[in-house]
Amino acid sequence: MLADAIRTIRRADEAALRRRLEERSRRHPVSLVDRWLGEVETLIQADHSAVPEPLVKEISGFLQRLDGRLYLRLRRNRQRSSLKVLDVLFDAEDQLL
Repeated sequence: MLADAIRTIRRADEAALRRRLEERSRRHPVSLVDRWLGEVETLIQADHSAVPEPLVKEISGFLQRLDGRLYLRLRRNRQRSSLKVLDVLFDAEDQLL
C-alpha cells in the first residue's frame, strides 16, 4: 500500500515536471523574440541605425526555422536597418502568439 502511494506520487511529480518543461519550451521562442525586440528598441533609442551583425545572425538563425519569408526579409536588409529588423521581429512575435 505504501509502495503504491509512493509510485503514485512519483508519477504525479514526473507528469508535473513534463508539463512545466513543455510549457517552458512553448514560451522560449516568445521570450527570445521579446529579448531581441528590447535590444533593437534600445539601439533605436540610442540612434543606432544598424543592428550589429552578430545579433542579425542570431535572429536570422531563429527565423530560418520559424518562417522562411521572415528570414528572407531580414537577410534582404543588407544595411541591417534597425527599423526593418524591428518590423520583422514584430511580425515574428505575431506568428508566435
